[in-house]
Amino acid sequence: MQGSNKRIDYLDVMRSVLMMLGIVLHTAHLYNPSQVWLVYAPEHHPFFNYLIKAISTFRMPAFLVVSGFFCAMFVIRYGNAYFLRSRVKRILLPLLVCALSLNVLQAILLHHFGWITEDVTSYLLSGGWVQHLWFLLDLFIFVVLLSLAYSIAPVRQLGRYLNNAAVKWLPLPLFIALLPLYGLVLVTLNRLGLPMYHSWLGITDLYEVLYNLPFFVFGLMLYSNAGWLRQFSNLNLIYGTAVLILLCIANYMTQQGTGSIWQVLTLYSDLLIRWICVALCFSLFNLAVTRSHQYWRFLSEASYSVYLFHHVIVIGLGLLLINAGLPPLVGFCLIVSLTLALTLAIHKYLIAPNKILRLLFNGK
Repeated sequence: MQGSNKRIDYLDVMRSVLMMLGIVLHTAHLYNPSQVWLVYAPEHHPFFNYLIKAISTFRMPAFLVVSGFFCAMFVIRYGNAYFLRSRVKRILLPLLVCALSLNVLQAILLHHFGWITEDVTSYLLSGGWVQHLWFLLDLFIFVVLLSLAYSIAPVRQLGRYLNNAAVKWLPLPLFIALLPLYGLVLVTLNRLGLPMYHSWLGITDLYEVLYNLPFFVFGLMLYSNAGWLRQFSNLNLIYGTAVLILLCIANYMTQQGTGSIWQVLTLYSDLLIRWICVALCFSLFNLAVTRSHQYWRFLSEASYSVYLFHHVIVIGLGLLLINAGLPPLVGFCLIVSLTLALTLAIHKYLIAPNKILRLLFNGK
């Protein structure tokens, strides 16, 4: 598929904004009434619990869909070998560098201020080195799977056949309505005894990887089907929002029921809500990003640095301000603003101009 500049622009901007939304998400955890995050303030407000749920519903699914799209574009344009080498440099290298530097610093801060009681080494070796980098791990797993599948001709041909068959025989709305059934398959496999929730070295598990895989695969399909991408990115925002509200009401009602059938309906509606949110996200950015702009380009270039550095900065500012007695909304806005400013400055003045730091933290 030959994508227009506008198409690439809005997807690139969307990917960048989704990455930077981590600042909002993790700062909200500081003021979440459930107080289950690494650090939390004594002052809290229910609003932040709803904000966390709302962002978590669409952020990673949408990011994985657009990542699948760009991975398909890259492997087709440049070949499998170069694709895999470049993804090792672009994903795996920054992941390891961040884990061994920023996340170690973060663990030291948490231990020093008494938020973790075990020693730093034990904490890191039990999975504490991952933190916000979990999605990079999942993404790299998907990259390796894509590279393997693309390198085996029969598998590549089967994938192309299934993709073409789905597009030919299933209208996109019906295909999306069927996608949540995949979640029911995962639950069934778990009940049959497959160790879906067995932790791999404390960093991920089979359920998480398989749960996220369809979003990445759907991104691959969107790249090869211009018609589907056009449909998916042009959902009427009013109608789509109305459907989303109705699904949320239905999801709430199914949660009140007891028994297996209600659990199935709850899981199905929850997953369908995520897919509708992803479509709304695509459509919103397609509508909003009408042309390339230098500010969009800067945010796109800086977003990786923002994502890697924001977590330790949010925790550092949180440790500094959570006992200052600030109202939750004031503290939230202050930390979000400071973190965004600091991470953008780090990228502009430290990462971007320095060839070594740019390689280590951006894979460029």
